[in-house]
Amino acid sequence: MIYIDSCIPMYLVGADHPNKSRVIELVNSLISANEVFVTSAETFQEILHRYRALHDMKNLKAAYSALEEMVTDVFDITKADTDNALHFAIEYSSLSSRDCLHSAIMKRKKCLKIWTYDKCFDEVSSFIRIF
Repeated sequence: MIYIDSCIPMYLVGADHPNKSRVIELVNSLISANEVFVTSAETFQEILHRYRALHDMKNLKAAYSALEEMVTDVFDITKADTDNALHFAIEYSSLSSRDCLHSAIMKRKKCLKIWTYDKCFDEVSSFIRIF
């Protein structure tokens, strides 16, 4: 089970970027390896937030749809998750508040792998970052 961060569908649908070709390559190899992709409602919210701020409805729809097609499960966010995010915020100074929430959800769901290009996740030794 691999947790998908918001940057992955954004690289897939966005303009040329050094990570774009790597994401395309990894999508194909991970799907071929029968990996299961999951995420949370927070990831969809991040996509909404980013593209609304850019007034980019075309890529908003494309990234949102790409994420929907990739994942087999979307985890809800609970009050317990925000409580656990507080722990991550205190323990790991490099994680953003959103990354703390992702981490809390991953911990609750016993998901140890995250596909992201956010290097801050390297600080959390219990997670394996795929990039």
